[in-house]
Amino acid sequence: MKRKLVIYSVMVALLSTIFQATPTFASPTVTQEQINETEGQITATQNQIEEIETKIQQLDDRIVIGMEKSKQLNNDIKVQQGQIVKTKADIEKAKKDLETNKNYYTARLKTMQEQGQQPMITYAEFILSSESFSQLLTRSTAIMQILDNNTDIMKTLAKKEENLLGAEQKLENELAQLKKSQSDLVSEQKQIEADKAEIKTVLAESKNTLNQQLAQLANQKTLKSAQDKARQEAQARAVREAQERVAAEERARQAAEESANQQAPESPAQPKQESPVEKPVKISVKKPAKSVDTPKETVTNSGDADALISYAKQFLGVKYVWGGTTPNGFDCSGFTQYVFRHIGISLPRVSRDQQDVGTSISPYNVQKGDLIFRGNPAHHVGIYIGGGKYIHAPQTGDVVKIAAYNPSKFTTAARVLR
Repeated sequence: MKRKLVIYSVMVALLSTIFQATPTFASPTVTQEQINETEGQITATQNQIEEIETKIQQLDDRIVIGMEKSKQLNNDIKVQQGQIVKTKADIEKAKKDLETNKNYYTARLKTMQEQGQQPMITYAEFILSSESFSQLLTRSTAIMQILDNNTDIMKTLAKKEENLLGAEQKLENELAQLKKSQSDLVSEQKQIEADKAEIKTVLAESKNTLNQQLAQLANQKTLKSAQDKARQEAQARAVREAQERVAAEERARQAAEESANQQAPESPAQPKQESPVEKPVKISVKKPAKSVDTPKETVTNSGDADALISYAKQFLGVKYVWGGTTPNGFDCSGFTQYVFRHIGISLPRVSRDQQDVGTSISPYNVQKGDLIFRGNPAHHVGIYIGGGKYIHAPQTGDVVKIAAYNPSKFTTAARVLR
């Protein structure tokens, strides 16, 4: 019995040593802490990429708004130029009218002078030749009206010419301001594009870093898996070897006992007492589930939503184009405007105006066909298609595509379909 206890103790000690020992590997050892650290770096890089893409969407939105302003300025300039042309024509007509009246009055004076008459003397003779006081008053009034009318006509025409010249100058000043606004807008657009180019460089670097981190994580997991497998195999092998050594020692001990019993007198046999063997207990540890924000979808039987989504999916892969409103190229709001028009719904041109259409709802309570917005005022818009996904035209350098929908990343939503 004592010998069995000794053997059992030796076996337990051997197994403890085996499970505490760490096998040596040729490749670098990878720990779970290192894997966790790499996963944290990947999350940080993904967040950085998301922030950069949001900035690009904001710049794209500014470019689209600028393009709309440019169109309006061009229209305003055309209208202003048309008004200037009309005013100049009115000025020329006023000048001609003034000149005509001047010529007429000059001709009258000349005619009277050629007849040897002075206008005032003729008027005086005309008045003095009156046969009655009543006729005198009538003729005097008539002559004064003629003189006043000539003076009023000349003053009116001169004033009209002056007003038209002032209006022309005002229109020219307004036109100059419109052209300056157009020039400033062009400069602003160029600066936005330059900023975007810099940000896209950072985005490319971040994506490259992310790919390296993902490759590193995959390599670490592969090495860790190989290490765990090698450790388990080494432990299993060590257990087998220990069991074999103990079994060999037991066989040797039994052989020695039998040899000793053959030489010693026989004694009553004692019943064998088997030592209890403890079975290993497997402990399973459940990893906590990662929480993900999911929208609460409301059920809708609207055929319009299905038709809308089906039509929108036809444009998957269409490239993003600033100011694009056709299948040759879309920007984010141009895409939603085009798709909704197909089912008879007219949306404004830019995302910040589309944000005010329909019924405002929480991004956590969307259903198929709802518009979803980033920013307030919005700088990006997409269409929720159900199943935790949405379709949109993301940004320059990208194409119309379907992406995972995270309501926490969106500011507002709008229900346009009924």
